[in-house]
Amino acid sequence: METLEAIRGRKSIRAFLPKPVPKDIIVQVLDASRWAPSGNNRQQWRVTVVTGEKCRTLADRLSERARERKPGVSGSTGAPPDVQKRVSALRADHTRIAESLGQSLWEFIVLGSYRLYDAPVVVVVSHPGKRGSDVSHFVTTMLIAAHDLGLGTCWLGYPLSYADLIHQVLEIPEEERISAVVALGYPDPDSLANAYRSPRDGLETFVRWVGFE
Repeated sequence: METLEAIRGRKSIRAFLPKPVPKDIIVQVLDASRWAPSGNNRQQWRVTVVTGEKCRTLADRLSERARERKPGVSGSTGAPPDVQKRVSALRADHTRIAESLGQSLWEFIVLGSYRLYDAPVVVVVSHPGKRGSDVSHFVTTMLIAAHDLGLGTCWLGYPLSYADLIHQVLEIPEEERISAVVALGYPDPDSLANAYRSPRDGLETFVRWVGFE
């Protein structure tokens, strides 16, 4: 797959096949990810890859707490009008998908995230110290590399609110701050959850050209 094709073709996957991902494929993904941009070459990322029973235990513990505390669907309160418009449109699209799956929006997006979308592999990226700016570069590169190798991913935000459980279940050192959780596996091509891809604004809406004809 060409680089630009991988960038344009990547999307969030929320339904995975119950198929193990070979370790050598994950190694290829992470080997590409380590070449992500890193300020002053800090490489402030630490990666925990989990599958099997531990993965399911983590999903069960996270979803159990989510059911207890009922966190709401993230919104865009206080954001600029254009952002609020895009978030509202996305929520409406997600609601339609959830209904087609026989779920509520909360079950599909919130509980689904805490359940790690039943992915066979979960990648947790943490960093030592206070500065974790390199993590987003690492994860973005990882998502593209995974897509290039035929895998699907979903970068999950909700599980970060229960980082204490992630530390506990996966035995990640307390001095490392968990910055990203990514569900990874082979996409289910027949699931309606994967038929959608969020749109992007055209260049004319956000690019300024200076000194060009």
